[in-house]
Amino acid sequence: MSYECKLVFDDTTSASNVMKKVEGSGACVRVQQPGDLYLKDQSLNSSADYDARLIYESESVLWLQVNFKSLSVYQTMLSALGGSDYRCLEDGDDDKKVPLKEAFRIKGNV
Repeated sequence: MSYECKLVFDDTTSASNVMKKVEGSGACVRVQQPGDLYLKDQSLNSSADYDARLIYESESVLWLQVNFKSLSVYQTMLSALGGSDYRCLEDGDDDKKVPLKEAFRIKGNV
């Protein structure tokens, strides 16, 4: 079962910057079309084609679909997000703001 969250940015440049950084990372294993990135943690040795997917919706919105717990892909996302101001909303619901690590099922301090 995957976990989906909507990343909503406070500006109109962060979403595209995050996409560029993630696409250039070692975690990006496929670009389906511009704005649809497939990410994989090679150290997991899972048989799945990808562990997470990042989808560009608009200048200030990305969707993140996480299929498998992955500390490596989580760290890639944190690095790409840098100092961006964003909200991570479970299932896109404005009332369900969650930390990014919850989307990756990461527990404790990392």
